Amino acid sequence: MESNCEWVGMMLDNPIALAALICFLLGLVLSGLARFVRRSAVASTVLPIIFLASYVVTYQQVPPFPPVGSTNKIFYIALAATVAGLILDLLPRTAIYRRLLAVIMPLLIVGWIGFPRFAKPNIELIATALGLWLGGIALLWRLDTVATVPPERNGGSIVGTAMLMALLLAFAPVALQGGSSTSLMLCLAAVVGLAAAALWEIFVPRGAFGASAVFGVGCGLLAMIDTVTLITREVDLVALALLLLIPYSGEVSARLLLPQNRFRGRFRQILVGIFAASPLLLVIAVLFFRHRESMS
Repeated sequence: MESNCEWVGMMLDNPIALAALICFLLGLVLSGLARFVRRSAVASTVLPIIFLASYVVTYQQVPPFPPVGSTNKIFYIALAATVAGLILDLLPRTAIYRRLLAVIMPLLIVGWIGFPRFAKPNIELIATALGLWLGGIALLWRLDTVATVPPERNGGSIVGTAMLMALLLAFAPVALQGGSSTSLMLCLAAVVGLAAAALWEIFVPRGAFGASAVFGVGCGLLAMIDTVTLITREVDLVALALLLLIPYSGEVSARLLLPQNRFRGRFRQILVGIFAASPLLLVIAVLFFRHRESMS
């Protein structure tokens, strides 16, 4: 009994473990309550709320407004993107506006996060900013596609949630290598919270994965990536580029390995979600072999 109490005490003394526990419980509660909400647009806000809570738990504050510094901007970027996504979810026939938002938001994020550096632009900075913008478009575009197509076409809420978890989990070691331990903590806390939501979705399906989830969590992740890349400037660009495999690996693997007449519904979504996470091992391997001297 005493050993169990000591183990619990050690876990609560660890800030990452405590943040993960809080986000997991929050994910369980909010996702459970979402089963009683009639409008899927409202239920879809659970995922970005978990991300925002992960930020607050990590930094132990709601950042001041207007935000000072790039890390404070992450919270308000995710919040604004969540509100914009919720509005789109509540309105009819918004497909073209969702695509437009997927193009515009990455550009606005790069511009706002990297604003202090753009006072003295150079070729390297412009190329990096362009890569972040195009990569952000590819990521949000695919997430939005997953949100709008049925499981038979490798979409659905389980796939979308698993994809967000894989992206956050893959970026965590990239952020740590780039010198941002707080981004690592934020990613891990958010992943655990999203995992709680995924458990509900597997056993009690709600099918709520709308624009608020796509843009709220997706833009929050892009803000973290841009902060580490443009401000910290120690990120491994090769490992970072490999994150773009995650949104598309599930689709490609499903087309090759999952005949539609044999795998359907939730089971198909779970398998596609697992396939989406497969590049995570490649990201870790690249970081290890490229930086093994600094790790030793």
